[in-house]
This record gives sequence, structure tokens and C-alpha cells, in this order.
Amino acid sequence: MGKKCVLNVDLADVWEQKGRKKFIRTVAWGDEVSVVKETSSHIEVGTTVFRQRSDGSILPESITGYIEPSKSSGIKIETITRPLKDNRVLKVNVVDVQQGDGTVIESPDGKIILVDGGDNQMFARYLAGRFRGTTITNPREVECIIVTHGDADHFAGLTEIFTSETNKEKRKRLFMQPKRVYHNGIVKRPTTVNKMNVPETKQLGPTKTVDGRLFLVGLEDDLLAVADADMNEPFRKWKQALSQYNSRKNVEIRRLQFGDDNAFAFFNNGDLRIEVLGPLVTTMSEKPALRFLGNPPKGPRIGHESLSVKEAGFKGHSASHTINGHSIVFRLIYGGFSYLFSGDLNDEAGRFLAREHNRGSLNLKSEVFKAPHHGSADFSGAFFQAVSPVVSVVSSGDETRGKNTSIPGRH
Repeated sequence: MGKKCVLNVDLADVWEQKGRKKFIRTVAWGDEVSVVKETSSHIEVGTTVFRQRSDGSILPESITGYIEPSKSSGIKIETITRPLKDNRVLKVNVVDVQQGDGTVIESPDGKIILVDGGDNQMFARYLAGRFRGTTITNPREVECIIVTHGDADHFAGLTEIFTSETNKEKRKRLFMQPKRVYHNGIVKRPTTVNKMNVPETKQLGPTKTVDGRLFLVGLEDDLLAVADADMNEPFRKWKQALSQYNSRKNVEIRRLQFGDDNAFAFFNNGDLRIEVLGPLVTTMSEKPALRFLGNPPKGPRIGHESLSVKEAGFKGHSASHTINGHSIVFRLIYGGFSYLFSGDLNDEAGRFLAREHNRGSLNLKSEVFKAPHHGSADFSGAFFQAVSPVVSVVSSGDETRGKNTSIPGRH
């Protein structure tokens, strides 16, 4: 079977035959391989390839091949791999779920965090292919699921993971056991009751007006304690799946807000840690509350106003802007590297965070940035300026209609 190792160089080609003949695949830094035999000129390794079958399906296949560095590379055989237990690579995989978000974070010691899950079966299929061979008695442990906010395109696909357990094809099944589920505390209510439309200010739970501003004051912690009548359909289905997971083994379910870094004590280790930067709550009667957000001003985003942290120009009360704007925002840090996750953060809430960044209350600056809301035009220039990323990741479905995007090259 060989010794479990990870690749310790940037890239390495795997060949079917010695002498660098018949290319099979390229493995990357941190990829797991099984070292069968090591000589002075090559390493025999076991790895996985995915081959397309005649029916169109693409299935994994275990193979053995050879890693043999070229003489001109100067790479020493003994430096190509390192034992799995000594792995130092942090993995962040942003999964193609079409129009939506779904990300897998894997720590060097193998801890898994799922961030959102799209609204279809694509995330579940990806995970079933990555974590193969799970069963009801041998599930894949997931340290944490972060639902950045309660829009279906971010979490309805998580329900599909539970549904996959009964798929007629074993390869499409994933049995997982989440230990923790974190969310932003806002539960979407039905938009119609008795065939009557529910006002936007009533779609997210109890509210209170203070000094002319409307606040959400009924933030939820344990989703399993919320009545079905107070949930829209995607939330009810997610609650049902969570209830099943919880019946097998207790799941910690909690709301996150700025400063809840202790929620990731299970993950934070030395140079590796997660900082929770949002949502920013207001305390009312010793309880947390969130501002009910409005609609952004119309027109092109030009001039100095686009970099402002002032809130002028946002009008009315918008349920969709409120649940998006109060997404969980967190910063993944590994040594001198940082990765900012922003859910569907929008302009108004982005200004709140940028203002706190400018005050020194929090730090948004990050090398890699998961751009908010699939590249939406509703963003804060001041927030982007504070992040100042080297690389931005935009999770935007190709030619998707109904989403307001501003991705370069899309128009």
C-alpha cells in the first residue's frame, strides 16, 4: 500500500513508466500520494486519476506511477515528498456550484471546514468524489459548516449532502457528521402567509425602531429551536437535515458575530487561525441586534463617494440587502498569509466594516479575497480599498440571469 505522504515541491509529473515515459498526471504541492518505493533516481507512488467512461461518467481509479525529476531540475529525490503527519499545506478549494458559493478549507492536519454549499447537488457530488467510501457507520467528520447567510444559493446545497445518503449509486453518496454549524442568526420567514404578501420588515423576524432606525432583535442561535412556521422552505429542509445529523451525534449550532474567534479554538493552532470580523452587532437591552439595511442609491459608482464610509443615500428597508449585508465575514490567517471570506456583503454593510478597519478595531487587509455577492455591483469601494487584495476569487455562474454583477469582461 505504501507510506502516506504529501508532495513537498510545487509540481511533479507522474509517469506510467520509468525514464519519464507515458505521462499520467501532474500532482501539486500538498497533494496526497502513497510512496511505494524510493530509489536514487525515482519514486514509485500510488495516486488517483479520474477517467471518463463510455456512459459519460467520470470515475476515480487508483494507479501506480513514477515521479522522476529531470537531471536539469536539481531536485533531490528525498525532498519531493514528506510524511503526511508533517504536512504544512493549507488547502482552500472553491468549488464550481454555478451561481452560488461552496468552499472547502482543509488544515494541514486534515481538519475540514465547509463554507456554504450552493443551491444544487454539485457541492455534494464534489464532496462525495473527494471523500470516497463513507458509510453511515463510517462518516466523514466535518469540524465545522459555516453558513455565511440564509440565501438558498449559499446553503440549500448542504441539504443535498444529506439527501445523497440514499442515492442509488454508491459513488454519489456522502455520509458526513458535522461537529459544528455556524450561521449569522437571521432566519428567513415565508414571504406569503394565507396567500398574502408579508412586508419586507416582517420577513426576518422581530424588529425594533430606535432613534428612527430599524433593527432586527430576534436573532436566532439554535436553528433546531425555531418553529417550522417561522422558516421558509429552504430553511425548513436544512433544519430537517440538521435534526438528523444531531440525532446521530450532538451538533453545536451557534450564531457568530464580530469577535467570536473562540468559536474556532478547535482549528486555531500556532500560525493558523480564523478571525470573525462580521456581522457587526448593536447591543439592545443586553441582547444583540442587527441594523435593517436599505436599498443602495441608483446610478454609476464614480467619484470620491464610492470610497466613502458614510451611510447617506441608502433608502427604505430591504430584507434581501439585510440578510446579505450581515453575512459572516472571516479572515483565514496562516503565518504571513491571509484569505478574506465575505459571503454576500454589500455596500452599506461594507462601509460599516471599512469604518471599523480605519479605526483600527479590526483588520480587513488580505492577500486573497473571496469577492462578495458573486461580483455584484453593490459593493463598497472603501471596503475593497481596506482589503487591498493581490488575488480576488469571484464565484459567478456563467451567463446567469437575474444577478447584478460587475465582473470585468462580463459586459
